[in-house]
Amino acid sequence: MKNGRKIAQIIFEALKLITLILLEGGVVFIANDYYQIENYSKELSEELNIFVFFDKNSKNDEKVLDKLNSINSVLVKEYVNASQAYKKTVEKNPILNNISLPNDTNSMQAYAIVKPKSIPNDNFLLEIKTTFSDISDIEEIVFDESNFLHYAKIQGQLLLYKKAFFIVISIFFVFLILKSVLIYISGANIFKQAKRFFIYLLSSSSGFLLFWSICKYKHYNLLAPKASIVIVLAFACVLVLMLDKIEIE
Repeated sequence: MKNGRKIAQIIFEALKLITLILLEGGVVFIANDYYQIENYSKELSEELNIFVFFDKNSKNDEKVLDKLNSINSVLVKEYVNASQAYKKTVEKNPILNNISLPNDTNSMQAYAIVKPKSIPNDNFLLEIKTTFSDISDIEEIVFDESNFLHYAKIQGQLLLYKKAFFIVISIFFVFLILKSVLIYISGANIFKQAKRFFIYLLSSSSGFLLFWSICKYKHYNLLAPKASIVIVLAFACVLVLMLDKIEIE
């Protein structure tokens, strides 16, 4: 009977360590997925450009720029006058340099590249169109609406991740404080708790190494920072330690 209990306890401890390995791999995957979405969001934000083309006959570009800068929701990233616009066109199409005429520069429009200051919502583009239409000497605005809507959706997904992390961490710390108080009141052996944490840390590290090996084999980019991985390792260890029963001497 004693041997049966000992075998059952060994199997239970082994299953707990295996669970920790799998838990660590899963948590690192979730954290890495967050950082991948965040990295993609940063790349996508560079494409959120609104091209504001000025009227060719306008002689008040500075006045138009002042009005654009006065709009709270956008930021003027770059201004390109007619001459610079023509030079950029020639750089992209060198053949124009051989057939251009002296007055060709006048055929180009000055323009400004504008970016949103904050995350654009569903009404952002409509508000921008309305606001820009009230500014004289603006002939046309051009932007990729799908990029803005997709960026807003990605930001919403990241916000959901952050809220979920905050809720989980808050609950975690409440239970951690409660478990610490119970350990202190019961007079449990702190050394044994520290020993268990070290064993769990080794298992948790094994889970990360397993996940990292799979990532290398599958050519899956691991973007989570080292600091985040260390925090996740400790989090998984403490989580399992919290679920352990308190052994009283």
